[in-house]
Amino acid sequence: MWTAGPASVGPQGWERTREVQILRRVAASTVALACALAGAAALPAAPATASPIRNATAWSVLLCKFSDKPAEPKAPSHFANFLTAAGIGTGGVADYLADQSGGRVSLAGSVVRGWYTMPYTLAQFQPIDRWTRIHRCVDTAAAAGYAVPAGNRIAVMLNDWVDSGAAGGRVLLDPGAWNVGFAAHEMLHGYNPGHSFSNDTTYQNAPWSQPGEYDDPWDEMSAMHIYAFGTANYGTSAVGLKGPHRDELGWLPKNRVFTMAADGVGSRALTLAPLEVPAASGPQLVRIPFDPADLFRYYTVEFRRKIGWSAGIPGDTVLLHEVRNGTPTLLRTGPGGGPAQSLNANGVQIGVNWVSGNAASVTVTTDVVNRCLQGYVWREARPGDLVCVTGATRSQVWADNAAAPSRWVNGPYGPHTCVAGYVWREAYAGDDVCVTGAQRSQAAADNAAAASRRNPARLVSGPNTCVSGYVWRDADQSDYVCVTGATRSQVLADNAVAASRWVSGPYGPHTCVAGYVWREAFLGDDVCVTGAQRSQAAADNAAGPGRVLRPAG
Repeated sequence: MWTAGPASVGPQGWERTREVQILRRVAASTVALACALAGAAALPAAPATASPIRNATAWSVLLCKFSDKPAEPKAPSHFANFLTAAGIGTGGVADYLADQSGGRVSLAGSVVRGWYTMPYTLAQFQPIDRWTRIHRCVDTAAAAGYAVPAGNRIAVMLNDWVDSGAAGGRVLLDPGAWNVGFAAHEMLHGYNPGHSFSNDTTYQNAPWSQPGEYDDPWDEMSAMHIYAFGTANYGTSAVGLKGPHRDELGWLPKNRVFTMAADGVGSRALTLAPLEVPAASGPQLVRIPFDPADLFRYYTVEFRRKIGWSAGIPGDTVLLHEVRNGTPTLLRTGPGGGPAQSLNANGVQIGVNWVSGNAASVTVTTDVVNRCLQGYVWREARPGDLVCVTGATRSQVWADNAAAPSRWVNGPYGPHTCVAGYVWREAYAGDDVCVTGAQRSQAAADNAAAASRRNPARLVSGPNTCVSGYVWRDADQSDYVCVTGATRSQVLADNAVAASRWVSGPYGPHTCVAGYVWREAFLGDDVCVTGAQRSQAAADNAAGPGRVLRPAG
């Protein structure tokens, strides 16, 4: 097993500064394109796109050198250990991804090819954009006989300093970026997560970066402004991924993510397990929805420990984020301040009670349990009437309240007997406002429908919510692939009879009986199913990203 170096090297800024210097060399005519491809444009960030990432994710690592720079700074075997499954146990990117994903992702199938000599000098690479740089190496490899297989992700290594980063999910690293912190950050872009932000808009990492961008040093997607340490084999370390990014990637099991108020309880104390210690009990991420108009907008709470890949952080701590348009933002106490340990905003109160070992206690209170779903408002027939109705119904209720004295007479039911043609509304016990029969029926219908129109939290499923017509497959607690209801029913039925289809045989105690094969919906899925069901699982895995509901932006 690899071991972390003893000394923290703190939030890393020097490599990001270097990246800025490199980008500034790009000709003015190509700056906009290069920045857009690199995710570094000064325009507002686009909504993040979640996709659960599981199974083997093969990378083609291509080593390319310039025609006027023949040196090969590292042997291909170094990159195999650094960037592929060949290096498991040495502290490279494969170890990092295996740890952060909880074993849900591997780099199996990845290959290293090269060194290839490109028909370009270093000087010829200076004015072109990152995407073109990557593809000139890809084209050189193809001309030499290696075509990147369909479905493989691409990482290009250059033998001299020119540029490092990601473009369109593909990675470019020169010698200054051959460390775990930089490489893991850029390769994670290949799995969709964007950059980290904080709410400190006075923080400007680079002239082209957005306010607050790269200002969550507890998260790898702020590299190289992260709390890191020196590794034994591959330079500066990565740091752990924040909870919202793990949630986005499907790397947190459903039973370890707690959506506050989904059960109708608006206040409770919760004991969290650290993201770094999945064996500890308790939720690893808490979502707190608060915006009925946007079910993808919520606060999150997570607990981080100063161990493992997070050994460089200052200490054990609870972190609060706001997720909006798919982008999680660290909440700080103010400009240059530390991570917020309390919150009182948008009807939500969060407080950290204590942190001890593998547990942290927080208290969360929210008024979302009484909020109406989008399209409804409180009726307010009287103060405290929180029955959710249409806007038109509320307007009618208020008009009836205003006209109430004109519809009362002394009669058999006392001074509030209704004039002819009206009846008591009875929206609540003692409601003797006189309305038409249709309005009384409307009040009764609204009362009956109240529960179905209240508490948006019960509809929040997080970043991997399925589009209409699909549901999570749920082959296990981490299976966020969206499938038809019929497919999920088949999957659950196959799970229920799994033991009856196993025998001891050439593939161990879970060898399938004749006529069945392992489903292989994910790494280690040895439930035995028909060949047709295995093909269905593979097809659903491939189609899954297109079935995820995207946050509006």
